[in-house]
Amino acid sequence: MAGNYSATLSSISNPPPKRSNQHSKSQNPINPLLTYHQTLAQGRFPDTPTLIFALRSCAHVSAFEAGQTIHAQIIKTRSRPDRFIATSLVRFYSACGHISFAYQVFDEITEKDAALRTAMLSGFSLDGAIENARHVFDEMPERDIVAWNAMLSGYAQSGLPQATLELFREMQIANFRPNEVTLVSALSACSQLGSLAVGKWIHAYIDRHDSIRVTSTLNNSLAHMYAKCGRLDAAFHVFVERRPRNMESWNTMLTSFAIHGCGSAALSLFSQMMRMGLTPDRISFVGLLMACSHGGMIDHATRCFDCMNRVYGIEPKSEHYGCMVDVLSRGGFLEEAQLLIDSMPFEPDAYVWGALLGGCLTHKNYELGLHTAKCLLELEPDEESRYIALLNLHAMSGKREDATMVRNTMIDMGVNKSSGSSKIEINGVVHEFLSGDGSHYLSTQYKENSF
Repeated sequence: MAGNYSATLSSISNPPPKRSNQHSKSQNPINPLLTYHQTLAQGRFPDTPTLIFALRSCAHVSAFEAGQTIHAQIIKTRSRPDRFIATSLVRFYSACGHISFAYQVFDEITEKDAALRTAMLSGFSLDGAIENARHVFDEMPERDIVAWNAMLSGYAQSGLPQATLELFREMQIANFRPNEVTLVSALSACSQLGSLAVGKWIHAYIDRHDSIRVTSTLNNSLAHMYAKCGRLDAAFHVFVERRPRNMESWNTMLTSFAIHGCGSAALSLFSQMMRMGLTPDRISFVGLLMACSHGGMIDHATRCFDCMNRVYGIEPKSEHYGCMVDVLSRGGFLEEAQLLIDSMPFEPDAYVWGALLGGCLTHKNYELGLHTAKCLLELEPDEESRYIALLNLHAMSGKREDATMVRNTMIDMGVNKSSGSSKIEINGVVHEFLSGDGSHYLSTQYKENSF
């Protein structure tokens, strides 16, 4: 199958170069602040548009003190901001991570319109307070597409895919037509759940409705959904056939090949990128190193890791070192992996140590594995998988007493092994079954029909 991918990749034509347009560049965020201060220097108080743009600039560059100064000036001059300025203040405080200040502004406005409420629920979502966001959403007397999208995005980004799809269905029942922003959130939920049926329905919906603005983000979400649902062929078809494509499109496909173990196809894709004059970024190299790891291509990985900084000026980050440690550990080069960790310009994280521990378990290196497991437990003392790995390490080496001590430590700390789970999609609904758990409503039916 990888050969078919490589043959198709060679036929991808180089897109025409984009024309430069100086007007397409984003406005300098400092300019609105300069206008604001110039207005004050002239002895005049800035009007509403000037205040809104100044606060937007503060939010863009996280200039918390500058934004607070503007807020104080508003209170000094106007006593209380109107709902338009209040909306900008809520967005500013939310962007700077001060959700309590944002809610204080929100709560003081008596007549709250949809824009203000949407800004508040977006702020709660950004802060991880998804229940508070839903409370604001439920209290909205009228909802527009922006409010629906903000709530859907909040659920999707909070790792609540089931709630995302349930709200997506509520939106359709309420006769709101989804747009491209809606569908990106819904596809993200499908990717997290492995809900292929809903994802295919969304794909068909996009093709049926010309009103949907097909962006590179939407195409990337579609390809990512298919890859996460195990349909690499469909993901590749979306990548090849649909436009527009951007660097994220190539990285999505590159990572998908890597995850599915198609190392040769990933290398072919990377080579095609080079022939087309595209410059890889740090995510490209993560996907490439992952592909080498899963394919056991140690020499390729070493060359790629070496050329990151030397050729492309990309300083390797923790994720790149982690991939490289994984490559070496899987191949049994444990000492080389340890030396690479020692040479890192920063402290190794759990992903790096976890990659080395996996190699120690596979290749039965007890001493190095014990050292690695202790380093992991220092970083993640409450992570159950680390204790289980240490327990397996002791058991593998026949050290039953040490294994028993680890098991007792887990009991004393209340660290329990999570139940295994499996998911299955039936008529567009994803059902999850936990090992030993009979709470699912189909469990009783299964028992009654079993022999």
